[in-house]
Amino acid sequence: MEQAYLADPWRASAVAEAAVERAAQELRQVLVALATSLDPFPGFQGLKTLQAVEVDLGSMEDPGRGCVVVGPDGLLYELVLHTIHGPLEYGDADQVEELKELELAPHEYVQYAYRAIQQLAEIKRGLK
Repeated sequence: MEQAYLADPWRASAVAEAAVERAAQELRQVLVALATSLDPFPGFQGLKTLQAVEVDLGSMEDPGRGCVVVGPDGLLYELVLHTIHGPLEYGDADQVEELKELELAPHEYVQYAYRAIQQLAEIKRGLK
């Protein structure tokens, strides 16, 4: 593409959006393929009841977003933990996990999917 062609701010923005959308689509395919190839899929923090891997973005993490995980289907979810208290005399509490599928803008999805792929690849190679 010519430099003058891309110098138009509207065109440059449209080209950038299209590139990010293509990247998100390709990463989605890679993430699904990699996640579904892990057998068994790891449990969340060692739990046997919840198959999920936390996606850690480090300092790029959105503090307003909860714990983001990738599931065995290759989709990204927000993990929501609910505590259900039993009768007071027993003092018991159960934890219920809920996975809410994330709806991310393409530029957000690229960040999470890339990191999830890196983490799952490490697991598959036996590095984690």
